[in-house]
Order: sequence, then structure tokens, then C-alpha cells
Amino acid sequence: MTVKDLVKKLQDLLKQNQLSAYVVPSADPHQSEYVAEKWGRRQFISGFTGSAGLFATNLETAGLWTDGRYFEQAESELKGSSITLFRQGQTGVPDWQDWMIQTLEKGSRVGINPNLFSTQSYQKIASQFAKAGLELVPQANDLIDSIWAKARPELPGEKLSTHPIQFAGEDHTSKLKRLRESMAKVSAKSIVISALDEIAWLFNLRGRDVPCNPVFYAYAVVTADQATLYTETAKLDADLRQALGHSIAIEAYEKFADSVANLQGPVWLDPTTSSAAVEVALKGKNVPILSQESPIPVWKAVKNQAELSGMEAAHVRDGAAMIGFLRWLKESVGKEKITEMSAADKLESFRAKAPEYKGPSFSTIAGYGAHAALPHYRSAPETNSELKAENIFLVDSGAQYIDGTTDITRVFTLGKPEPRHKKIYTTVLKAHLLLGRTHFPKGTNGYQLDAIARQPLWKESLDFNHGTGHGVGAALCVHEGPFSVSKRMNMSPLEAGNILSNEPGCYLAGDFGVRVENLVKVVVAHESAAGTYYAFEDLTLCPHERDLIDVSLLSEEDRRQVNDYHARVFKILSPLLGDRDKAFLEEQTKAI
Repeated sequence: MTVKDLVKKLQDLLKQNQLSAYVVPSADPHQSEYVAEKWGRRQFISGFTGSAGLFATNLETAGLWTDGRYFEQAESELKGSSITLFRQGQTGVPDWQDWMIQTLEKGSRVGINPNLFSTQSYQKIASQFAKAGLELVPQANDLIDSIWAKARPELPGEKLSTHPIQFAGEDHTSKLKRLRESMAKVSAKSIVISALDEIAWLFNLRGRDVPCNPVFYAYAVVTADQATLYTETAKLDADLRQALGHSIAIEAYEKFADSVANLQGPVWLDPTTSSAAVEVALKGKNVPILSQESPIPVWKAVKNQAELSGMEAAHVRDGAAMIGFLRWLKESVGKEKITEMSAADKLESFRAKAPEYKGPSFSTIAGYGAHAALPHYRSAPETNSELKAENIFLVDSGAQYIDGTTDITRVFTLGKPEPRHKKIYTTVLKAHLLLGRTHFPKGTNGYQLDAIARQPLWKESLDFNHGTGHGVGAALCVHEGPFSVSKRMNMSPLEAGNILSNEPGCYLAGDFGVRVENLVKVVVAHESAAGTYYAFEDLTLCPHERDLIDVSLLSEEDRRQVNDYHARVFKILSPLLGDRDKAFLEEQTKAI
């Protein structure tokens, strides 16, 4: 059945259910960024495979909303589907709510699955629609599932594992104690935790339910004297249950929905991660609710010494793998057939040599030539370009190790670079360097820092349509909050111990693209009567592409920063490398 047929079938179901429109987000009941195939409803109905996007339809027309990372990808994947692409953030482009308000008559009923929207989002949508005369109609059974039917995947069933204390740095009993102390301060009798990475962190458990993310599907409920983990019970063996202890009850995942309404209130719900369905269940039994952000994301984002040490070790290991890959790539391109996909596989093979390797931290973005201009391009057999000894090749990749998570982007010239390649690359590198050497006072947020990184690009009338930095988990999700460095007004301040990416870019559609990304940690730079000032310290260890640097465009400070970074990369990685890789690295890190 084609996407056009699927959309038509959904529109027919709307008529049967007296609905005028329907919305399908890229979400699971835990508001996860990446989801298991079971929850891939938006991808199923639209054919769009990007990780971020929303599908909506009325009785006649359908649309797909996504952000600047996926414009070109979505345009390609939606061809012939009858679905209109709405480019979020572009002038004159309505969001999906405004589109419905504009296209639907007053009194129209809009179907929505409350499990797939946070309490905060759901309330905002309901209020907006009520003012416009539209009725938001919760769907107990998602209409997409009736179309998907027997073909819909089941949840993965792999066993859970413990995250060892030498990498976690704090046991789960200590974390639960902290949480209960926070509950007592706000007089909460219980707290519901829905976010999968928060649950994995809190209980020091890891799973494999979501590709590239070591999390598992579960809810957690914590009271003053009991913690209950609602998950697939077969995933926990006897040893794991013993490690958790008798104070943690294990219940089936499906039992959560029925048990939540029996909780003693006030019940603490995080409005940004708890689904609207949970709030509806509590309100249905008149259980008092305390709507307040969970303290766990802030705790999780400030890495302890064990987590920092693990992340540092993971990046040393990852850096050595990157050097092996780079040498192979430079020596082999033009001599053997290499494609985007085979290059990505080759890179993973270098990482997989480490016994600590657990898999990729996200699907590798390997874009050659014009594909490098697609910020979140994903190569497929029908688009799998062969690499030639010319042009630009962008690789954004990362790994999950038992002790840490990595994320790195490098751009390579596979032949003699053109002046325009060098100018764009060097401008992006300058943006990366400028943010990397920035000092800032305690209390500064990423929204304030974002403009600093964009200055070298803005000076050349250039920009990029994605965030400059995102938080990264310690042997957890490659994207985590609560902070970010972007144009979005995220007011969460950065703190010492945070780990985030520094990844400015520039993309010339249909031509080539550049992004330079390191992971950095926030450290205390100095303290004085004026207060505490922070700085960034690079975790990523991999040389920049010397052949693309136009030294004439670098300031003396830029040049010194590159040379200092390269000297550090060589010092740390060279003892781990064989003779050929070491000689290659020495050449790549020579002073400029």
C-alpha cells in the first residue's frame, strides 16, 4: 500500500469517527526523541524517515512539518505522496495548529492520542483550539494502529543490564534518596517518571529497546518508602532483581495505566515529559497533581567524576578508531570502490575493535558532495553515492561504549579542494574555535552563547539552520537536556560537569556542506570577586582537516588554538597507535 493509499485510508477513518482532522507526532508515550519501531506511526503513515517531524491531515489534504535539518530529505521522501511539506521556521509557514485553524470550520473535531503529547503541549493545543472553536478529541485507540494492524512491530525483548558503579559513580539507592528529599521539600507523596533516560539513570540500568540509545521502555513511580518499575518483567533476570533490592518492585509495563490513578497525591508530574494521558487518569480520580519539572535532568546533566572519567576514556578510544578510519579513507579513495554506506560500515568496524564498544550512538550521517549539504542525511541503497578522489565528504558519527558516549563530525577533502571549499570550511572552523575558547559567567545559558558561535558565519552572510550544541549523556542518549545552545530560548544555565556538542555548520544546497563538531565539557575557568567563570574543554580527539584550512583567514588566536589542540591530540593518541597510524597522525597534526 502506497503512502497516498495510507493517507486516504486514514481520511476515511476520520469520517467514520466523526472527526475532521488528525495529528500524528514522532513520539512514544514517554516523549522520546528516538523511538522503537512500534511507535513509528508518523513514519508509517507519511514515509518520512527523519527523527523529527509531525504529520497532520484533514478530510482532504495532509501535511508534514519538520525543521531545517530535514528539509531536503523530506522533500525527496514525500515525492508522489500527496503530502505537503511545511518547512518549520520559514517565513509565512504556519505551524500545524494554525494550519488546522485556517482550514477547519468552527465546531470541527480534531483527533489526538494523548499518550503522545506531554501535559504541557496538550494543554497548550487544547487552549489554542478552544479559542478557535475547535474541539480536541482524545483517542483511546490510535487510528494509525487500526491501519497498521498486524504489521505493527512489537516492543523489543532484550534483557536489561546494570550500569556498573565504577562508571555510574553513584548507586541507585543514593539517587533515590536524593529524589525523595526533593519530593519532601515540595510535599509530594509520589512522583511519576516517564522519560526513559531518566529511568535508566536513576536505577543504573541500561537496555536496547531504542536503536542507538541504551534505554528501555518503562515507567517508574517513587514514594517515600517504595519504588516501582513498570517494564517488561522478563527483561530482568534474578541477578538484576537482586542488585536492585527488595525495596524496588517490578511490575508489568501494561499495569502502569491502571495503577497510576490509585496513587496517593499530591503526585509530582513533569509537564514536559509526562503524557497528557497520565494527567487525565489522575484527574479522573481527583488525585491532586503537582506539576513541576523533574530534578533528574539537571542532576543527570552534571556528570560526576566517574562519569567524566568514563567519557574521557571513551573519547580516547574513539579518537584512535577515527585515526585508523581517516588513514584508510585517505589512502583508499580513488583506488577501491567506496560508497557512503561502505565508508560508514568501515568506520564502525574500527570502533568495534574495542571490547568496550556497544554500538553506534546514532545512525551515521555520511554525505558525499551535495549530500553533505543535507544536515541529517541518511544514505540508502537508492542514494548511496560512490566516493571519488574529489569533492567534500562529511561524516557525523558516534559510539556507545560501556563507559561513555561519543559524537563527532569531520569533513574531508578527497581531492584538491577548491577555494570556495576552503573558505566555507575555514569560516565554520572559526565559528567552532570561537565558541570553544569562550569564557562565560556562571548562570549563562546556551541561548546567550549561540550568537557567539554564529559571528564568523554572519560576518560572511552565512548561517546554519540547526542548533549549535546539545547535551550528551554519559553512556546514555546522545541528545539530552535540559540545556541546549541554539536560537531557541532555552533558559537552562550551563554548569560545570555538563557535556555538550560544539557543532556549527554551513550548507550550500545541491553543492556541499560543512560541519565541525567536538564534544566539550564545562569546566571552571577561574573564580574571583566577580564570581565563577566557566570555559569549555574538548573531549573529542581528532585532527581538523588541514587541507581545507585557509590559514590566511585565521586570526593568530585561531591558529594558536588549532595548533594547541592538534598537539594535544597527538600527545594523547599517538601511544595507542601502530606505526602507520602514528605517522599519519603526526602529519595531520603538524603546526600550521
